[in-house]
Amino acid sequence: MKIYFQDLAIESDSEVYAPAEDSFLLANALEIRSGDSVLDIGTGSGIIALTAAKKASNVLGVDLNPRAVKLAERNAVLNGLGNVVFKESDLFSSVSGRFDVIAFNPPYLPVSEDGLLERSWSGGVVGIDILLRFISQVRGFLREDGRVYMVASSLNPLDEIRDALSQSGLSFSIVAEEKVPFETLYVILSMKL
Repeated sequence: MKIYFQDLAIESDSEVYAPAEDSFLLANALEIRSGDSVLDIGTGSGIIALTAAKKASNVLGVDLNPRAVKLAERNAVLNGLGNVVFKESDLFSSVSGRFDVIAFNPPYLPVSEDGLLERSWSGGVVGIDILLRFISQVRGFLREDGRVYMVASSLNPLDEIRDALSQSGLSFSIVAEEKVPFETLYVILSMKL
């Protein structure tokens, strides 16, 4: 099954997180400048990486799920985007270099479930286990004037996210939000302090 977003056609896979409201909110909030180098963590179907690739000079999309990497590669070919590369990585484990923009739609639901697909939404007891790991590492991969965009939910303790960003020398600003059933989704923008 394909979904259509902006001018992209995105194929899906039953074992890969399908783009939903959180994906669309993040994709619409991204500010990509011509020449930017972009990293998309947890790329899934590749929708964020492919949206960024329309303006960026180069994009790296990474995911823990090998089926997601293969799906994102197929979607890049389907959309004729050659300036994007995908590879397997547990957050930054296979990433090197620094980026102008780093985007992350993390697992943010307050549940603990196993399985590759379930890990795409399972954020631990309060929903921010993976996000806190990301925040503790992201600064080292960000250029001096770089920007980090990440998704969070009203189900998450936003104060803890703000504190973790501050402790990592990063700012906290909500730049987009959308009410959906049972929660409000947020896009947080962070930059080096």
